This record gives sequence, C-alpha cells and structure tokens, in this order.
Amino acid sequence: MARILLLIVLVWILFQIVKRMAANTDSKPSAKPDEKFVQCANCGCHIPESESQIKNNKIVCNSPECLQK
Repeated sequence: MARILLLIVLVWILFQIVKRMAANTDSKPSAKPDEKFVQCANCGCHIPESESQIKNNKIVCNSPECLQK
C-alpha cells in the first residue's frame, strides 16, 4: 500500500515539473506589456513603438515596401 502511495506522489511531482517546464518554454512576446502600439502610415498595420521608424515625419514599420515609400 505504501509503495502505491509513493508511486502516486512521484508521478504527481513529475507531472508538476513537466507542466512548469512547458509553461516556461512559451514564446515571449516581442513587445513589452506596457509598450504603446502605433499604426504604420503606409500599410496601416499596428506594430510596437520600439519596432517602428520615423521617415518623412511619418511612422512606418520595418517592412521593406514601407521603408521605400
């Protein structure tokens, strides 16, 4: 009986470890949670402010098409 209980506890601990490891490997968002999003003046997509550029007094994304305009 004690062996069965020990086995159940070990399986539970192993499950908790695997669950935490899986939660830590989730992809991290590129933007900070409190970062402002801006809209590209050329294509209209919304991007984090840190990934935007200002060209001709307009906010543009890093897309090659938008940078050329």
